[in-house]
Amino acid sequence: SDHYKTEVLTSLLRKENLDDETIGEMINTSKTIDSDYYRSVVLNRALNKNGLSNTSFQRALESVKDIDSDHYKSEVLTSLLREPINDDLQMTLINITGSIDSDHYSSSVLEVILNKQKVNDQVFTVLMERTGSIDSDHYAALVMKDALSHLLSDNNMISLFEAAGRIGSDHYLSEVLMTAAPKVKNSSERVK
Repeated sequence: SDHYKTEVLTSLLRKENLDDETIGEMINTSKTIDSDYYRSVVLNRALNKNGLSNTSFQRALESVKDIDSDHYKSEVLTSLLREPINDDLQMTLINITGSIDSDHYSSSVLEVILNKQKVNDQVFTVLMERTGSIDSDHYAALVMKDALSHLLSDNNMISLFEAAGRIGSDHYLSEVLMTAAPKVKNSSERVK
């Protein structure tokens, strides 16, 4: 049963001296757990271990793809983001947010990426494309305004404005543009 598998895996994950390979196998085993709740318990416990490899993070992302619940999916993705992850994993994670139906949970994960990860221009562009595809103008604007609180390159600013062009609400579009105005003033001609 899912309950029994979770009990076994979480009791093993309480041990201090587990190596990354062992934790990775436990993450892999979580794919056999059908319950979103129990799978998220195992994944969150595993992701709280320090020093996980990119392989273990990749396995966690593969397991989280099959979680149907937006709540549990976003919870695990947020746990995964507590440690720095590489650009490829960031891209995969952003793509997974596309399977989150709730704009609230999806935008929350995107904001965690912005606040907890160092993202390059390519990742930022994909993140803004994903933000632009959020149905709710309110949540899309929140992510964009959050992005504007960070140091952004000219390429980042252009990506953000392209995504902002998909905001249908004049109110939320003006919020983003007003937040961006001081940054635009100090940007190159390409951005202006």
